[in-house]
Amino acid sequence: MLRLAKSKSGLTIGAMLLGAVASFSIAPLEIWPCIIIAYVFFMMQLSCLKTKKDVFFLSLVFFASNSYLSLTWLNFVMEGFGELPAFLSNLVIVLFSIFYIALPYATLNVIAFKIAGKKTEAYLCFFLPLALIGGDFYVSYVLTGFPWILPGYSCVEGPLKNYAPLVGVRGISALIYVISGAITLTALRKFLYLPLAAAILFIGLFAEGISYTKDLDKKIDVLMVQGNIEQQVRSQSKSTIEIFSIYWNETKDKIKQDALIIWPESALPIPFEYQKEFFSNINEAFNDKGANLITGLFSLNTDEHKIYNSLVSLGNDKTIDESTIYHKRALVPFGEIVPFADLLRPLGSIFVIPNSSFNYGEKEQSPIKVHDMQFTPAICYEAIFPELIASMDNDKTNGIVMISNDSWFGPTKAPVQHLNIARMRALELQKPMLRDTNSGITAYIDKFGVVQKTLPSDVEGALEVTFTPAQGQSPYSRFGNTGLLVIAVLLLGAGIYRLYKKDDELDEKVTSLVRP
Repeated sequence: MLRLAKSKSGLTIGAMLLGAVASFSIAPLEIWPCIIIAYVFFMMQLSCLKTKKDVFFLSLVFFASNSYLSLTWLNFVMEGFGELPAFLSNLVIVLFSIFYIALPYATLNVIAFKIAGKKTEAYLCFFLPLALIGGDFYVSYVLTGFPWILPGYSCVEGPLKNYAPLVGVRGISALIYVISGAITLTALRKFLYLPLAAAILFIGLFAEGISYTKDLDKKIDVLMVQGNIEQQVRSQSKSTIEIFSIYWNETKDKIKQDALIIWPESALPIPFEYQKEFFSNINEAFNDKGANLITGLFSLNTDEHKIYNSLVSLGNDKTIDESTIYHKRALVPFGEIVPFADLLRPLGSIFVIPNSSFNYGEKEQSPIKVHDMQFTPAICYEAIFPELIASMDNDKTNGIVMISNDSWFGPTKAPVQHLNIARMRALELQKPMLRDTNSGITAYIDKFGVVQKTLPSDVEGALEVTFTPAQGQSPYSRFGNTGLLVIAVLLLGAGIYRLYKKDDELDEKVTSLVRP
């Protein structure tokens, strides 16, 4: 059996299965220890390999397997909205998983393997984690980025989540790599590394409940409306009155002094600049009663012929001339924007998706103002980019407002995965989040990433919550990826030290005593 497991076919099958185990750590199963278990056994496989070619191939299999099984929900999007046959949509996911997700990790792993030479400890616990951190950045930034399945997202539960306000999701991913390397070396009779894994987990456990931001002594009544409007209807501007009626009927009796009402992404699929009278009437209805509305809509820059997926706050002022409008800064490739559109659109309906001609908003924008409060805005896809959301947080913002349209995902595991990504953003900034969606999952998330209240998916309704604003900044909000940089520098220093240090006699003595 051991000989079979170490054979090329056995290693390949094993890597595929371990990729599947890693996918169990995120929704729908959400078993967070699975991510560490998968990496430990994957690293044990790597410790058996002798050539760069084998390291590259096995890494490609492991990461492609994890990516494919985690992102099968893309089939629903491509088949339902792109009208792509099932076998082609699966092929697209396979190719995406291999060449976009797995390839950078495999390439960087080979570099780490080459640098470490025959020093297994330096490789598994130091240089390999560095390579994987590099892979995380690659999939986050190259070709717009798609950091949907970073290992850290599996840790919205468990002790490692408490590192989020210190080092963010990327730092948690780095700690997963280090823990996995330390446990692997322990299994290979390098027992001095076990305390490293234990220390990281125990520190996380004892950091539970530490608050870096302060709750304000005030409560806000919030109503988040979930319209549950079919995607085909939302894409038609002629249905605006029908759509507005749904949101208005859920809202009109709840407009009162200091109340905040939230409607989801593109709830009103019309340009703000072309319907000034319409929006002025809405603004007046809220302003007269001292309430506020945050809603998704479209916005135009007529001078530059640009259209934006936007969010606006209404009710603050008597007129809408000074209304705060936020333009989405990260757009969905082949969803909201089609790269090389002139070349690709003629090739088929998969490249002719409704509302796929948006423009990017400016990187530097202001928080959304609601009376005497400020909110960090996020629209749907933006939530998967930690640095993007953190860039608008400051010591005066009181929470995060995220609006989304997850009806694209249908009855798949993607809405829960997306919710957990949002929970990580709340954890990182230690600011509560009001998350309103078209069809689910609409939720109130506290500053510790705990979902306090939700609406059922695929129903029309409204979620009423009492919102507690927070103030201040977490270390991650204040210093960004500095914590991750410290981890990387320590790994590099320790790796170089192990490269040039002879085998420790104490390590050998401990090994002989524990396991002669």
